[in-house]
Amino acid sequence: MMIDRQFLKKKIEKITVSYVHDPDLLLTEKQIDTLIKNFHEQRLKNPDEDIHHILHDVIYEYLTVNYF
Repeated sequence: MMIDRQFLKKKIEKITVSYVHDPDLLLTEKQIDTLIKNFHEQRLKNPDEDIHHILHDVIYEYLTVNYF
């Protein structure tokens, strides 16, 4: 089951701000697409895992590699 892109985008934006503590940080559409793709890949590998845990893991990994 695919999750709505808009829902994922909003969750990604909120989680990103909570990690970075900068409300002015805006992800590009390309970055959001990458995160959504990574989310779906992880969801396929771990179908029973909570979607919020997967989102947090994917975003944290992305931010640590690309921003920190």
